[in-house]
Amino acid sequence: MKTQFEKITYVRLSLIAFPLLALTACGGGGDGDGASPAPAAVTPTTTTTTTTTTTDADPTPAPTSLDDLVVDADNALEASYLLTINVDKSSQSRGYFSLCDDYTAQGGGYNVNFDSCLFRGPLSDGKLSKELKIANHESQLIAVIWFYEGQNPQYVEWSYLTDSESQILTMN
Repeated sequence: MKTQFEKITYVRLSLIAFPLLALTACGGGGDGDGASPAPAAVTPTTTTTTTTTTTDADPTPAPTSLDDLVVDADNALEASYLLTINVDKSSQSRGYFSLCDDYTAQGGGYNVNFDSCLFRGPLSDGKLSKELKIANHESQLIAVIWFYEGQNPQYVEWSYLTDSESQILTMN
């Protein structure tokens, strides 16, 4: 019969030996003996290409690097925009607000993936005022207000307005 000390020692040695064996079994993946196949000889071929050039009014070469990119002067190069959320429900009902980006319209309602919400928060006396930084690719959002008293949720679809300086989502 093994003593308590022998059992503990055996367990510790097993815990050390197993990872070492696993690492050894994986192999080193090193250079080995350095023998690698010689590259195959390539026979050069000559081709004659005839190109026809036409003069465009504004010839723009295809960009080959980031230095070649041309950005329009009115592009602010912003990766996000500021969305102002204003909720002002006249009732004193307690509610919960969600702003999500993954949803589909189904019949007269919506199917919202609430795991995709960009913001969630409670209404305070039927009101919520918040400014959120939203990624530029998020141009279609849905706002949902759930009321604790059992009323049906209220939905508002919101879209980014390209011609507007400020982006505002209002629910009254």
